[in-house]
Amino acid sequence: MTESATQGLVDTGRFSHLFPTTSKQYAAGIPNSVVDYVIVFRYAKNPPKNTSREAYASQVSQDFESLGSKLASSGLLYQVKQGAEDNTLLILVHCPWSVLKKHLFRSRIHDFLIGVRVEDVDESGRRDSGHAESKTDENELPRHDLTEAERLRLVYDMITLPVNDGGANVSPDTDKFVDSIFALHNDELNKSWIQSWNKKWLIHETDLQLIRDHLGEKVAMYFAFLQNYTLALAVPAVMGVIAHFTLKNTFNIFYGIAMMIWSVVYLELWQRKERNLAVKWGVRNFSRHDKQHPGFTGDTVVRDAVTGEMVPYCAPWRLFMRRVLTLPGVAIAAAGLSVVVGFVFMVEVFLHEYYTGPFHQFLHYAPTIGYVLLIPTMSGFYTKWVKVLNDWENHKTEAGWEYSYTQKIFVANFLVGYLSLFITAYVYIPFGEHLLPYLDVFNIQHNHQKVGTERLKAQLMYFIITGQTVGFFTEMIVPRIKAFILPKVMTYFNKGKSDKKISDSNSTELDAKTLEAKDVMTEAENKFMQKVYDEVAMEEYNIYTDYVEMVIQFGYVSVFSTIWPLTALCCLINNMIEIRGDAIKVCKYTRRPTPRRAESIGPWLGNMQTLAWLSSITSASFAYLYRSTTDIHSPWTPIFTIMAIMANEHVFIVIQAIVRYAIQLVPTWADIVARQQEFKLKKTWLDRTANEEQFVAKDIGSKEEASNNELDMFWMEHQKPESELEAAKATIRSSFKSD
Repeated sequence: MTESATQGLVDTGRFSHLFPTTSKQYAAGIPNSVVDYVIVFRYAKNPPKNTSREAYASQVSQDFESLGSKLASSGLLYQVKQGAEDNTLLILVHCPWSVLKKHLFRSRIHDFLIGVRVEDVDESGRRDSGHAESKTDENELPRHDLTEAERLRLVYDMITLPVNDGGANVSPDTDKFVDSIFALHNDELNKSWIQSWNKKWLIHETDLQLIRDHLGEKVAMYFAFLQNYTLALAVPAVMGVIAHFTLKNTFNIFYGIAMMIWSVVYLELWQRKERNLAVKWGVRNFSRHDKQHPGFTGDTVVRDAVTGEMVPYCAPWRLFMRRVLTLPGVAIAAAGLSVVVGFVFMVEVFLHEYYTGPFHQFLHYAPTIGYVLLIPTMSGFYTKWVKVLNDWENHKTEAGWEYSYTQKIFVANFLVGYLSLFITAYVYIPFGEHLLPYLDVFNIQHNHQKVGTERLKAQLMYFIITGQTVGFFTEMIVPRIKAFILPKVMTYFNKGKSDKKISDSNSTELDAKTLEAKDVMTEAENKFMQKVYDEVAMEEYNIYTDYVEMVIQFGYVSVFSTIWPLTALCCLINNMIEIRGDAIKVCKYTRRPTPRRAESIGPWLGNMQTLAWLSSITSASFAYLYRSTTDIHSPWTPIFTIMAIMANEHVFIVIQAIVRYAIQLVPTWADIVARQQEFKLKKTWLDRTANEEQFVAKDIGSKEEASNNELDMFWMEHQKPESELEAAKATIRSSFKSD
């Protein structure tokens, strides 16, 4: 894009890293040039079977032409660059301010109508802060009004939304050869962000605001949750240390109830924190906005009953049947994953507890290696499979798609994280001795002793210490190695291509001044395109994996802390590193997350509440099963265990009700601010409608305004206030006179 084409489009002060307006800025190495998004257009090098190369080339060309037409019809500007691979094209998209302004205004009005924003909005789409605003040029963005994340979110909507919603309808779900769409990293901000966090222990509100302005509310909400949860772990960490050194038997019902109370209190307090952040960030009631999922396809088009717009429609019974038909697929995948987890567990138990034959000292580590290699691989297959099923379910809204996908992911990680612990606690420890006769039948050498709760404790310690260490290695060390190797490979691969471009540019017959400018632009462009190639090679950021890691960890703390009280302390230490590790991962090792809005952590809160309820079952059952006086083989043990579970579950319900009621008695900052904003908005509209004195304080007693109402005229003609009052007082005095 030429210099003249970029001038006057945006506020270069706030978005200087995105939009250079002069050749000097371009030559200075501005990170993101004029690019809002990069669309990766990738096709197969070889045509499918029974398709000629000419026919396939024609199909790819037609699809690319259609994509370009859709972008242009939405007012988006784009340039096409060759990707690092021959079968990849990179479409660099930019949205002019004149186009973005219309979409911004439409978005603000829509937010106002559904209650996301309660501030008034003027005709330019700006929020009315209650005072006169200075006039600005139509091509200048108000510095205080539009964040970088909001701009990128709006442009992403313009690219992906259906045509009837003002978008270009371009996405990997609707376009066969569109591989992905992503925004480029702001390297300068990322660098300062990481350096700042390395110097502090806690994330401040200003840090969260920076994340929100840079990456959107959804990512900012995750970091807010991660810090809030980490700080909350200090309470069970202290309780765990005390219990570890004072209780002979940590399977104590009172310690279990204390952990149960903590989990309930934390979840209720977090919901208050969510509401405060939602109001502060201007996304309260955002969940009311059911944004259509890009992959949704309807059988026909109908008129929306509320808005009157034409929207795709799919019969409810079809959607229901799709949900039902995916259940067997999810169940089979979950069962397969359970079999793998169970198999690894049985091999581990056999080699550790029974086997004493050849190579015992080496085979001792085989289950750990198998777990590290096999479980993540199978979990990856499960994740990809359920995503395919989730897409096939044809969810109408993004919220519906996210909820369904979250639950499927939670099921997989629940099985991987907890299944072997449940098998050990409720099957292996009570009935492990029954395996000995089978070992004798097969003449397997063994030296087995009775298994106790130490086995369960060692297993939980493995998940907490070894599991989280392996997770840190795969999240931080492996990406660092890849980041070191891949750029060198890509640089070598693209060296010939870049040298050829520079050679062609230098051979152009231009005067000295033009040639110098051309060389500068080419050098900067090559540097910029290398950045694009590097980020195309990165993996997409998956916030679901970060959330599920913390949710499963919350389960270890709330559900299984009575097994090993130091669980919370280890998780606290891990999370202090995790906060910074996730920040580095987002900035350096994954593509930049597409900014999205969120007023809560979504379905994960419900999953955590389920785990808190599950803690009432495990704490009671462990306390009864593993006390010294319990005969675990008695026929009465299952009955008494169920009775203990039911009693503790009722205690959980009572605790939850009391805590929820007590917390709700204290009004939140968000409630007060929301009422203030709503009052201010109503007052503003009242002032607009008419003069307040004329509208409210009218002379309702005048006969002129009541002349058209016979009943009012009758009352006014017979209105004698003094005589009515005297008569009433006389009646009252007479009622107190004695007969």
